[in-house]
Amino acid sequence: MGGSLLAAIAKGDAERFSDLRATVKHSHRAATVSKQLGIKVTTDNCSAVREASVVLLAVKPLYVQEVLQEVRSELREDVVIISIASAVSTQAIESALGRHLAVIRAMPNTPCRIGKGMTTLCSGRFATAEHLAQAASLFEHMGRTAEVDEAMMDAVTGLSASGPAFIYTIIEALSEGGIRMGLPRELATTLAAQATLGAAAMVLETGMHPAILKSEVTTPAGCTVEGLLELETGSIRATLIRAIDTTTRKASTLARPAPSAGVEPDSWLKTGAARSSGTSDERPV
Repeated sequence: MGGSLLAAIAKGDAERFSDLRATVKHSHRAATVSKQLGIKVTTDNCSAVREASVVLLAVKPLYVQEVLQEVRSELREDVVIISIASAVSTQAIESALGRHLAVIRAMPNTPCRIGKGMTTLCSGRFATAEHLAQAASLFEHMGRTAEVDEAMMDAVTGLSASGPAFIYTIIEALSEGGIRMGLPRELATTLAAQATLGAAAMVLETGMHPAILKSEVTTPAGCTVEGLLELETGSIRATLIRAIDTTTRKASTLARPAPSAGVEPDSWLKTGAARSSGTSDERPV
């Protein structure tokens, strides 16, 4: 995901960020990624963040603490830290930094790669409205953005970040249905994808409830109502609702080390909350 975001930034915000730098874990990938993105790529995290005005943290949740503790002494006082790590709260990030720096959590999804994505944002205790606007502007050319309360971020992950996979499954199934009825595979996939794209655009552009839009397609004694009956028989709505419930619950655990790792689950996350609990500007997360 980090590579996709960086590619989108390099393509759409090159003038704003004249000095883009990135790091990867393994040196053999640095040259390849550098050639692909057209920017400097190294394995030196400290060198990459030094004098940076914005730092995009795009590592797996379990590595967030390690990376932040490695680079925190190199960060500018006015830096904006933007993290896309699931389940790692702004308070935990602030605790790992050990400094009063502006922290923004972002949850983009993969369609950001083509400018059709959705990114939700929430701010930490030391981030201002200006910092939040700065982060929003970074993602706006990748699609839509929205500010949410941090308590909603796991649900956002379950719906918005995982959602494209569920939609791809639906498109695949619709396409297979068309193939079963004799349509060529390429045409069936195009028809299913365009129907999905058009329906989504109708919801966003008209502001009408999906149920009302559905009723416009469903004529009395027509073929659509028969198809909807099959979907209800298969409990598609209940299944999708349960899928969001499951992914949301799973999202909340992604920052926890495995039990076999020998680390108390949530230990550094709890430390972050504990260190913040005595401050006068604490906010619930």
